[in-house]
Amino acid sequence: MIKEIIDNDIAYAKIIRATYKPSDKTEFFTRESDEVQFGVVNYEKNYKTGAHYHNHLKRKTTQTDEILMVQSGSARVDFYNDKGSYIKSCEIFQGDIIIIYKGGHNIFFYDDTKVFMIKPGSYKTNEDSTRIVGANNYELSIDID
Repeated sequence: MIKEIIDNDIAYAKIIRATYKPSDKTEFFTRESDEVQFGVVNYEKNYKTGAHYHNHLKRKTTQTDEILMVQSGSARVDFYNDKGSYIKSCEIFQGDIIIIYKGGHNIFFYDDTKVFMIKPGSYKTNEDSTRIVGANNYELSIDID
């Protein structure tokens, strides 16, 4: 299952549940316009990509998209719009993948949790994020799948 976090026709995140079974075709979960690309590529047995290297290209990013893959544990993710207003919360569990590409977020870990995190680098904590004042004062609305 794939769950999208949408508010006022704006997509803020996408959760790919551990139970999701991709098709046999290549499938990208991000849009071509997103700052980071993430998908599943299926190769047939004995297929070769051909020897190659990736060219050095200058790219300009205007935001810090991130992808979290939950290896173990669980958490609640609270989503906020670009003005810092609370949208809703969702839970993520072992095997889930979440792509956050807009707005703000807070992650509360229910237990010891290990995640793989992918972001455009190099990440500068003091420059790449802004704290949402009063974010913990909202009454939470947890979306249940």
